[in-house]
Amino acid sequence: MTQPWHNDPYQRRPLDINAYAPPKRGGGGLWFAVIGALLVGAVLAALFLRPAAAPSTAPASTPTPARTSEANGAGMPFVMPGDSSNQGRWEIVSHSWSDAGLIVNVRVTADAGRITYAFVAFSNDGGTTVHEPQAGAPEPQIGSGRLSAGQSITGNLFIPMPRGPATLILTTEGGRQISALAVSG
Repeated sequence: MTQPWHNDPYQRRPLDINAYAPPKRGGGGLWFAVIGALLVGAVLAALFLRPAAAPSTAPASTPTPARTSEANGAGMPFVMPGDSSNQGRWEIVSHSWSDAGLIVNVRVTADAGRITYAFVAFSNDGGTTVHEPQAGAPEPQIGSGRLSAGQSITGNLFIPMPRGPATLILTTEGGRQISALAVSG
């Protein structure tokens, strides 16, 4: 007597779950990942691999000990990269736009240890151009410098850039990013 499954034409076919898998895609997702990684790399390179800035002249205003109104903690706190014992605060006091660019009044305060400061800006339009301060701000101008605990400095920056929402970045004198604040356009 023959078994009914011996007459089955599919019996000799190997059973493999991969035979029922959907067809493989052409790797389009990989290209998106590669392009995304290249864009992130370009932004990071613009931030960290820019040439060292020439030493700037001393700011027009002299750092002064913090007043009691500033000692209440106004501003965005920050810690210096590499040494958490060096801490401070910074804030955008005011800003305005001209046809040539952005004028920003900033205050930097050293709360503990010793801090260095400098500034750059980015337009929030999706570009990766680093805009550096130039001469032309109203007095007192602020560039880059150093402060010790208890000192504070307030001054103006002129940054030639197109008008629009932007980000002002506080950096070390060597160009390492510390903190960022938004500027409305």
